[in-house]
Amino acid sequence: MNWLLLLLVAGMALKAEIIDRIAVVVGNSVITESEILREIRLTAFLNGAPVDLSAASKRKTAERLVEQHLIGTEAHASAYPPPDPDELEQSLQQVRDRFTSPAQYKEAMERAGIGEDQLKAHLAREITTLGFLDFRFRPGLQINDDEIAMYFADRVEPELKKKNPDRKFSAGDYRLQIEQALLGERLDKAADSWLKEAHERTHIEFRPDVFPPEPPKQEASK
Repeated sequence: MNWLLLLLVAGMALKAEIIDRIAVVVGNSVITESEILREIRLTAFLNGAPVDLSAASKRKTAERLVEQHLIGTEAHASAYPPPDPDELEQSLQQVRDRFTSPAQYKEAMERAGIGEDQLKAHLAREITTLGFLDFRFRPGLQINDDEIAMYFADRVEPELKKKNPDRKFSAGDYRLQIEQALLGERLDKAADSWLKEAHERTHIEFRPDVFPPEPPKQEASK
């Protein structure tokens, strides 16, 4: 075989291997397959779990990236600032501190197939996502005294009584914790509602070559 032709064929094959596939179309933007795989590896690293590259894991991760993309688009339109460098470094240091040594931290990243720059980008996106949702929805949330009393009676006091049945407890002693818990629940609900609307008004397409449809379930024979 001609050596020049052989090198040409080999180069074409290599080029074909490194082409990244579009996995999801979100409006005028795309999420690639490599982004999904990288997110899976980053999540596994942060959770101390094995890397799961199953179809179900890819789909779940892609859906999470779609939500982050929708939030990121809204944050950009609102001129929401990027994370403060000190806050990002603190978040990164908290991850490093989970490991007994820098060598163990590096080994864990290598096992997951990620680099620290990718980890920093992931943490920055998480900080922006959570910060923007808080900025966007928390100012409109209000918690009144009746709601605090009801939350205490229904969800806090019964648990306290299990441990100390003879002791009397007051909602006032737990007001701050209850208020934060209720605000968190309301914030999640408001964000979920907004994301649902954002999904409905945005063209989102999961490409079938990356996410093939599940085969129809066979009915059990009678």
